[in-house]
Amino acid sequence: MEIICGPYLQNVTKHAITIMWHTNEPGTSLVEYGASERLGWNAYAGRLKPVYDTRQGDERPKTVHAVRLEGLEEEWVYDYRVRSSGSDGSEAMSVPASFRTAARDGSPFRFVTYGDSHGINQVHRRNAALARAYRADICVGAGDTVHDVISKLRGQFFGSTHELLKYTPWFASMGNHDSPNEGYFQYFSYPEPRYWYSFNYGCAHFTIMNSNMDYRAGSEQWAWLERDLERFRDARWKFVVFHHPPFCSNNCEIVETRVLCPLFEAYGVDIVYNAHATIYERFHPLTGGQYDAGGGVVYFVSGGGGYDMGRTPSELWDHLHPFSAFARPVNHFLLTTVAADECRVRAIDTEDRVFDSLVLTKPSSRLVSLPPASAQLPYPDLPEAGTVVAGFEEAPVRWVLPRPQYAVDADVTHSGGNSIRWTNDGSEPVFPALRRVLKADDRALDAVAGKSYRVSARVKTQDVSGGVTVSLSWNGDMGFIGRAQSDPLDGTRDWTRVEVEVPPMYPYVYFCRVLLSAIPGSTGTAWFDDVEVEEI
Repeated sequence: MEIICGPYLQNVTKHAITIMWHTNEPGTSLVEYGASERLGWNAYAGRLKPVYDTRQGDERPKTVHAVRLEGLEEEWVYDYRVRSSGSDGSEAMSVPASFRTAARDGSPFRFVTYGDSHGINQVHRRNAALARAYRADICVGAGDTVHDVISKLRGQFFGSTHELLKYTPWFASMGNHDSPNEGYFQYFSYPEPRYWYSFNYGCAHFTIMNSNMDYRAGSEQWAWLERDLERFRDARWKFVVFHHPPFCSNNCEIVETRVLCPLFEAYGVDIVYNAHATIYERFHPLTGGQYDAGGGVVYFVSGGGGYDMGRTPSELWDHLHPFSAFARPVNHFLLTTVAADECRVRAIDTEDRVFDSLVLTKPSSRLVSLPPASAQLPYPDLPEAGTVVAGFEEAPVRWVLPRPQYAVDADVTHSGGNSIRWTNDGSEPVFPALRRVLKADDRALDAVAGKSYRVSARVKTQDVSGGVTVSLSWNGDMGFIGRAQSDPLDGTRDWTRVEVEVPPMYPYVYFCRVLLSAIPGSTGTAWFDDVEVEEI
């Protein structure tokens, strides 16, 4: 047995962290760890003989391992190593490393941001090495970690970031090339519901959106975003990350995402980080699409994580966007340093040169302690490969079931097997359950071009207000494209067939997904079974 990927850090909070790694064959999962006695020189000297006095593990055999450590001291350094044992008695163990729990409310911290790391591995490795050299506390990716296929995650993304991510937790948004990549859900432990989420670190609130899924007014993501920004309106700093840029000086500008800008402005978002355009660009602060030095939102495009800058997507327009402050087609990453009254962003190229920077300041005031944002649950347990859930076999593609709203139910079914149960009492936003469908190889592409489909399911409801729905959503290179949704089903009803017809598909669709959801604000319980997608 050997460790073929990791360990790498996920989902850090003040008192918890998830550690993940992969082995070449199924084995047990064990993390051995211990707190450093103090910071400073003694902490480094102590690494010569680290003490692993605490253990946390899982005896179930797995190849993708995830262990959640809880009850940790805030803003403290821990030494750790991971072990896995096979059924034949073989064992694999990682070299020692360390992690640090999340910063206190008033403590300064640093984070790294970049996107589009697919392309040239040595460039991504250089950016990751520099990020490690700057000792970033966390990394927040802006999407497109690798190009489409899950196999490239181990060899390219994790291979390039190995030394960084065993010390530095990784968060990220979904890019268009991540959207057909099942590894986004299998290899990462993001907060619920995972395809979008938020988290707090120090005095800052981070909102991670998904521009490959429906973000229009009235959608689940729009309702969640508005609720999230309202809940953390008093955060000292507010950062939003998603892949497709509303503003950009090349042909990767996605003007449809500007529908979100009024929400950012209304709730005082400070900085929006995007990628997709494989360039660097910083915009002057904007409100309502106009320059606003006093309270506008600053937009960054950071798509230089590893892309070949000689290719067409890295070309700038002959004349920059009217509100562009600085643009350059160069491989780079962003280093953002956050303190209570100051936020400094530096753009750093692969030669370790700072080629652009920005400083934002705020008047001194009392800090507000931020509660947890999205639910940060242990890595989800998945049904065994081959299990049939709501009409689909769970291998290799699986349902993504946000907890605690969704669960696999073997007791209430329409035709045996397992259904999917949804429950919401109104205390949480509505999230969709989703599953990728209609793929050919790794992307849909021409396999669905010009074709029409019917999506149907059997649905049972109990005291549902608002209404539950079945829909098909699709996205492409430029993000979310469209969605066809059934009429909502409400009240208390026995198994009822619900269906929706999907109009002819566009060419070059990357990803189609079935969504089981509800109208935002809905409550009650529903079961979904026998989901089918058929060409018509």
